Amino acid sequence: MKIAVVTGASSGLGKAIAAELQRKGYTVAAVCRRDPGFCDDFIAADFSDPASRDAGVAELKKRYPHIDILVNNAGIGSYATWEELSEEELRREFEIDFFAPVAITRGLLDELAGGCVVNISSAAALVPVACMGAYCAVKSALRAFSQTLKMELVGRNIHILNVCPGRIDTGFSSRAVGGRKPPETPGRTASNAETFARKVCNAAERRRRELVYPYWYRFAGIFARMFPAVTERANRKIWKL
Repeated sequence: MKIAVVTGASSGLGKAIAAELQRKGYTVAAVCRRDPGFCDDFIAADFSDPASRDAGVAELKKRYPHIDILVNNAGIGSYATWEELSEEELRREFEIDFFAPVAITRGLLDELAGGCVVNISSAAALVPVACMGAYCAVKSALRAFSQTLKMELVGRNIHILNVCPGRIDTGFSSRAVGGRKPPETPGRTASNAETFARKVCNAAERRRRELVYPYWYRFAGIFARMFPAVTERANRKIWKL
C-alpha cells in the first residue's frame, strides 16, 4: 500500500493533487482544517498554530510508519505593499507557508525514507511582484529549503521536488489577505488545477528536481534577473504605484 500525505487538501491545488494521487492508487491522508470528504484519512490541523501542527505530525507518525510521498501544499497569499501588510498577517503567512512545511518535513524524515517530499512553492519565487512582496519572500525561502534539503538527504534516499506554479484557477485570489485586489481577473489563467496535479504527480514519479508550470515562468524569471529596471517599471504600471 502506497501512502501519500497532502496538506491543505480541502481545496484548490491540494484537493486536485490528492484526487490525482488517489487515482494513481495511493492511500491519501489529508492534513488540513476541514475534512475534504473524499480522502482515505483525515487529520485536523491548523498550520497557523504550531501546537496544532505538531499534534498533526505526531498523529501521522502514529498511524503511518512509512510514507511514500508528502505534499506540502497548504498555504496562504497576500496582496499588499510591505507598508500595508500588518505584522500579524506577515507572521501568519510565514508560519503557514514556510515554518509549517519545514516542521512537518523534519518531523517525518524517518517515515519518508525512500520516499518523496513535494514542496509547493510558486512562480513568485522566480519573478518579483510588487504588492506581493511577502508572498515572493516566503516562497523563495521555501524554494531554498527544497534545494538545500535535497543535498542533505541524498544518503537517506529521500527525493525533494520543488514546484513553482503560476496562476491556476483555484480561487487563490479570493482567499488571500491584504487590502489590494490583483489587477487581473482570477479566472483568466493558463491551466486548471487537474492538469497541474497530473504534472506534479508525474514529476514526483520521475524524481525531477523542480517543476515550473506553466514552463514559460522560468523564462520570465530569467528576464526579471536580466532586466530588473524593465520589470520594476512594469510592476509599477500594473499596480498603479
